[in-house]
Amino acid sequence: MSQFQDLYAQVLTDSDFRAQLVSAPSDALRSVGITPTPEILAAVQKVITAVTELGTDLNGDVLGEALGPSCVS
Repeated sequence: MSQFQDLYAQVLTDSDFRAQLVSAPSDALRSVGITPTPEILAAVQKVITAVTELGTDLNGDVLGEALGPSCVS
């Protein structure tokens, strides 16, 4: 699995990681081995938006509440 697939899977399953990704995206990315370039940070924003549109994560937790409205474009 690529680093981005790992990131997406973690966003879908780990509410603590989602909170960190929103509050400190560079730190969250580094924690999974991804260097946070401006392009990657923009891509992460798109992932957050896409995941939020799903409504719930794989554990049934509501994503919109976990991510917060400020991170959704």
